[in-house]
Amino acid sequence: MKNLYLTAIISLFACAVMAQPAPKSIFYTVSFPNAVHHEAEIVMTLPDAPAGAIKVRMSRSSAGRYATHEFGKNIYNVKAFNVDGSPLTLKQLEGDVYEITDHQDVIKVSYTLFGNRTDGTYASIDDSHAHLNMPAAFMWVVGQDSRPIKFEFNDLDKYGWKVATQLKHEGANVYSAPNMQYMMDSPTELSKFKETSWDVTNPGGDTTTFAV
Repeated sequence: MKNLYLTAIISLFACAVMAQPAPKSIFYTVSFPNAVHHEAEIVMTLPDAPAGAIKVRMSRSSAGRYATHEFGKNIYNVKAFNVDGSPLTLKQLEGDVYEITDHQDVIKVSYTLFGNRTDGTYASIDDSHAHLNMPAAFMWVVGQDSRPIKFEFNDLDKYGWKVATQLKHEGANVYSAPNMQYMMDSPTELSKFKETSWDVTNPGGDTTTFAV
């Protein structure tokens, strides 16, 4: 009888978990109206924003690197809005940490990113390409690490750019990551790059495609 009750409880718990809707993606739009001056315009949209104070911030370090870089110094014009466009009070707690208190269920944070250093740590933007190391380019919401993320890269046709990234291609110019950790480890290059690929068949008969 105890086993029967235990099975029933587990089944009810499993049903409750399955009934929960999947979390909505945090969505970034990335545009380059002023690429010649090393700028990108970024808007982060947070649906189902948790109640109470929300902190958004830039990273201070990058995956695989062990020095502090203070990426927050390369963003400016930071603003916050409700989804209806009404402005929100954005309090800067530290150089790279901001707090939003009163807000609706969907909030937007916009900012300008400056990038003129092409390496594996920072961001680099001009009219020939945009190299985006994710920790150096994107603000994130504290406590929302596990939520899926989507990116929309605009102005690709304007510059003739293609997208090179391990982010999943969702269609058109939209790409996704299952969570923030995956996103942070997905550097993205937008440019007129050349690509070559080839197939390799291993001894077991499986074929893998390599692209450079």
